[in-house]
Amino acid sequence: MPAASDESDANQLQEFVTQLTKNQGRIRAFIVSLMPGSPDIGDVLQETNLVLWKSRERFKPGTNFLAWAFKVARLEVLHQRGRSKRHGRILLSEQLLDLIAEEMPGAEDYEAYLHALDQCKSKLSKKQRELIEVRYQPGRSLEQLAVQTGRKASALRVALLRIRTVLRLCVEQSLLQRPT
Repeated sequence: MPAASDESDANQLQEFVTQLTKNQGRIRAFIVSLMPGSPDIGDVLQETNLVLWKSRERFKPGTNFLAWAFKVARLEVLHQRGRSKRHGRILLSEQLLDLIAEEMPGAEDYEAYLHALDQCKSKLSKKQRELIEVRYQPGRSLEQLAVQTGRKASALRVALLRIRTVLRLCVEQSLLQRPT
């Protein structure tokens, strides 16, 4: 009898590792949405992974892993918020974090959201796509981008705001038009 239990535990662990690995980008994107521009995103992702790993026995194959991971990530963002507050950094309010978290697509809709975003990005001009891609490379700041492009940071902010608005509207429209 212990052999069946060992095999079941091994299968459960394998499924957990598969889900954790497969969803790293989504978990990171969720954290970024709650901590835009923060240098602590990598730390929060690492802490989230650590909590998920320590709690892996709670994961049941077939359940919604991503929803669970998002809850853990949100709590880790709040923990980081407390640490940052003690160091005197300006942060988003907890109410705003809750609103952002609620607006994130649910785990089940995430694939459709990413597909729509890719389709909408392909409709941007080459210059707009390059600006978005360069801006959101890890470790890049808007000020660095301004120096590199010879443009003012304020002009880049306006351009990025317009591009993000176009993308948001396009994604919303695409998701409304998809069959349910």
